[in-house]
Amino acid sequence: MEKFNEKVVASTPWFDVVDREGMFGVKTTTDSVIILPYTADDQGLPLLLGVLKEMNPFREGGFSISLVSGKEEDEDPNFLETAKRELKEESGFSVEDNSKWFYLGTVTASKFVDAEHPCFAVNVTGLERGKAETDGSEKEKKSEFVFIPANDVVKVKDVFVPALFLKLFKYVAGVEIYNRDDSVFGKNKGYTAEI
Repeated sequence: MEKFNEKVVASTPWFDVVDREGMFGVKTTTDSVIILPYTADDQGLPLLLGVLKEMNPFREGGFSISLVSGKEEDEDPNFLETAKRELKEESGFSVEDNSKWFYLGTVTASKFVDAEHPCFAVNVTGLERGKAETDGSEKEKKSEFVFIPANDVVKVKDVFVPALFLKLFKYVAGVEIYNRDDSVFGKNKGYTAEI
């Protein structure tokens, strides 16, 4: 990554607002993961997606629909263990069986944020849900874990929900979303984009 002159404008325990040569952005100070719990039909296709109805004073009504997420802690040996801990804290599902977990790659929140978040999907079909433990924060105490129908994914405003849903199809179900001979995606039409 190219080095830029950087000045910290504001700082919190989780991120800094920085000025990089006249462009402002967010530089995270902690690593966090994003988790998409789901239930599947007998062919492995997602039926229900687990989301949080989460307190958020920046959203209309004071709540938003988002995915389970959380920051890495010192006792976590890797991001998968962070994801397992956060899933249990926020949803009540304890899933230690690694074969139920799928790494979906990373996502970024915005072009103005430097963090790439490791993402996981976890199949909770048929598993018993315990009580959410929460991390003790007021935000988590006021959050509610619910399942929404997979068809409702397009109604959710949080971009991580449909993004991880699409990745789930690609990496878990092995389904190409758009794979036709007449597709122009990826064909050179005067521009190049590597993915």
